[in-house]
Amino acid sequence: RHIAKSFIDAGASVFICARNKKDLGNTVEMLVSRAQGKQLVRYLPADISDGSQIEHLVNVVLNEFPQLEILVNNAGIYGPKGPIEAIDWAEWLHTIQTNLIGTVDLCRRLIPHLKKRRYGKIINLSGGGATNPLPFFSAYAASKAAVVRFTETLAEEVKKFHIDVNAVAPGL
Repeated sequence: RHIAKSFIDAGASVFICARNKKDLGNTVEMLVSRAQGKQLVRYLPADISDGSQIEHLVNVVLNEFPQLEILVNNAGIYGPKGPIEAIDWAEWLHTIQTNLIGTVDLCRRLIPHLKKRRYGKIINLSGGGATNPLPFFSAYAASKAAVVRFTETLAEEVKKFHIDVNAVAPGL
């Protein structure tokens, strides 16, 4: 919400997604109230842990914003809490799917578009799990640390296309 608000306040158009339709609707109302002139606010409920929803999201986004320049990957869940041998394994995997695989999948699907434009910005939020061990939050910590290394690797892969890729860990 705050990231999208910052982009709107800077004069950009935005396309946002979230799993929670009510929160998404409230955010859209706030963004629309701040938008000026020809700024657009578009949205789609989507769960980035689901590859088919990511595919649909990317198709809709590129149809609405064929000049897309910036991707912000902000999805993140904490996942199960507890010792690794006692947590719900399906929840652990779902956390990796959301925090890491969803981020990677959105990047890989939008990189061809950004390469064609020979310009782009990708911002991946990594969180505190990437900076220090987080006992009993192993899925979150592992996924966010992996986001950092993926970001560093992707930045090297696409720099010749003038695509900047950064990870940000804003903290609480």
